[in-house]
Amino acid sequence: MKVIAEMNFRLIQDEGSSNPMTVAQLKQRALDWLRSGWNFDLLCTGEKIIGYALYQIRPHPYHNNQMEAYIRQYFIDSNERQKGYGREGIHLLKEKRFKEMSAIVIDVLETNPQGRRFWESVGFKPYYTNMRME
Repeated sequence: MKVIAEMNFRLIQDEGSSNPMTVAQLKQRALDWLRSGWNFDLLCTGEKIIGYALYQIRPHPYHNNQMEAYIRQYFIDSNERQKGYGREGIHLLKEKRFKEMSAIVIDVLETNPQGRRFWESVGFKPYYTNMRME
């Protein structure tokens, strides 16, 4: 879990998220997610871990007989980006984990335009805008 927590910490920084959690807190949160039905897949090249995906399989909100995958976190190490690994990871998830899903859902922070461009390049389209006032 430490490796995932460290990558999650870097993801938070890369996205420009306001999440103030420490690596230790992120490790505990990851353990809690595993205990509550979330899944982690490590993304590797050879023996080297280069990223991960955190996702949940859940009922489609409007079609009770269908399931969807919600990817909460997807991370590729910054040294391994622009090599096709992110795209290949999504392809593998679609083929191996999400083959029977009616949809795959993600959230992209507005502070992460590079991430948004990546998601659009692999076929995702905006569905709604979540706004907040603090």
